[in-house]
Amino acid sequence: MRLAVPCRTFKTAYELKDMIVEQAQALHGPWPAGMTLFVFDDAYGWSASVSRPASEDDLCYRSAALDIVTELKGRFDLAVPHLRGPGDG
Repeated sequence: MRLAVPCRTFKTAYELKDMIVEQAQALHGPWPAGMTLFVFDDAYGWSASVSRPASEDDLCYRSAALDIVTELKGRFDLAVPHLRGPGDG
């Protein structure tokens, strides 16, 4: 018996970042000035970090953005370039 393995769509870090920002803006308004978002490859697939909040409103926005990251991690994989090694023809 073979179990079906769910297949997730690959997105670049730029695409994932744009998706996170667009969803956050749709739910919570404009992205806070000075707040930064980084999407990166990690040992478990991909992750994102959002800069520390400058205000209580920013804290709520940051929390919402991280919730969006959690949701997207279940749907998308990070498309990362694979560099060739010396023996990779």
